[in-house]
Amino acid sequence: MQPGVVGLRSAVTALWAEDLRTVREDRYDTDRGKEALAFIQRFNATVSQLRAPIQQAWGPGGLVHVADNPDVAGPGQRVSQVRIKLRNHGDAVVSEGFGYSAGSPSANPSLGLDREIKVAGISAVQFVQELYGTLVGFLQTALNVDLVLANSLWLYEQVAADYFTAGARWPTLGELYQGATREFAIEDSFQTVSGMFKSEGLVDGDVAISLSVEQLQRCSGTQTDMDNFMSAIRLAVEADQAMRRITRDDAIRELKLDEAAATKLGRLLALAPDICRDREGDDDYATWSFLPSYNVHFFRRVKSIDDYLATVSNVNLTNGFVLVSDVARPTRVNHEDGDGLPDGVVTFLMTDVVESTQLWLQNRAQMYGAMRRHDQLLAAAIEANHGVVLKERGEGDSFFAVFHRPTDALAAAFDAQAGLMSERWTDNVPLAVRMAILTGEAEAQDRDYRSPAVNRCAKLRRRAVGNQTTTCAW
Repeated sequence: MQPGVVGLRSAVTALWAEDLRTVREDRYDTDRGKEALAFIQRFNATVSQLRAPIQQAWGPGGLVHVADNPDVAGPGQRVSQVRIKLRNHGDAVVSEGFGYSAGSPSANPSLGLDREIKVAGISAVQFVQELYGTLVGFLQTALNVDLVLANSLWLYEQVAADYFTAGARWPTLGELYQGATREFAIEDSFQTVSGMFKSEGLVDGDVAISLSVEQLQRCSGTQTDMDNFMSAIRLAVEADQAMRRITRDDAIRELKLDEAAATKLGRLLALAPDICRDREGDDDYATWSFLPSYNVHFFRRVKSIDDYLATVSNVNLTNGFVLVSDVARPTRVNHEDGDGLPDGVVTFLMTDVVESTQLWLQNRAQMYGAMRRHDQLLAAAIEANHGVVLKERGEGDSFFAVFHRPTDALAAAFDAQAGLMSERWTDNVPLAVRMAILTGEAEAQDRDYRSPAVNRCAKLRRRAVGNQTTTCAW
């Protein structure tokens, strides 16, 4: 999850948790008799509170347009190219989604935001859940991101993360549930919550649980421990080169950790079998040491938790649709020339309009308009999936883009093809686009790449037909 998205998610969950805490303390007012008005007012106020993290969701320099109108009868809240209008229907609130085309809004049911929300005659906790469910659906649609807030698991993850950061150990399932119910208003039974976590044995008769590094990364208040984990990866790589174990004392000395931080680091390394193996030490991690994993060399160039998770995904990839090598090396961002392009192992996406030369010769005037729309759809799909457009209108009518992850390139190609094929082209310019995705090693230079992988991707593109995407490993 990108840092900007993590920041937005943390801001949303902080407000959500505070409202659930207020409900638990019987201080939440749904304004009985005027619930619909209260719902709309709270929704508008929450979007305004989230304005800054929404704007930063796509990272510094990629500010998102936000129009947070506090007027209940106004045009509705807008984020990027999506607007949501909430209407007061007495006992219910009706939401309607709008998209923008040529600068003006038009109703768009395909956004999935149109629904009726019952707000009268429900409990305060249900009111809060409906409020934030509507908000999350709107933000995810507008930003084309997944905030991983589909159910109440996020709350228990945050409680577990708080327990871990404060006490240097994971809570048992009983401790987790009691901690959550004593602080927040929740509707989940103990049995429901137990089904959300994988049992890792018993501790004093209670079920032991833990969070993965990915789960911990998206929780608030964990950045220091995540930074220590990334630094420990460097220590593990160095230990692998020296053919020695990595110990708790090494970590304390090299990373300047206190006792609690060292204990937490040991627990995190135990969750990373691609970094460390063969743990020795106490059950409470008062002492610990690991051998570097056989796979640790693939992590020698990771710079962030996002890089780490992408590399883990590639190392352990079993999805037959994503064609990569059996073990992929990580991607890093080239900061030396200031262009921010990834290098190392990257994924290229190349596109081309089939028979475009003939279409230009036959219908030049209509092709100008069609290609403008083509460019908008391609650029939007690439940027929404964290890609970088390197060239527009390269050879022929083509796009060339680069991604950190193969899955992002696949998502961009899918979104672009879906948009292109659903577009109502005129009969005289039936655009069909072929695409190719290839993962390979390349170095970024002067906003471009010179690598055999680029040439192979171009050759792969020539093998595709219109409306088809081909994929390959390096």
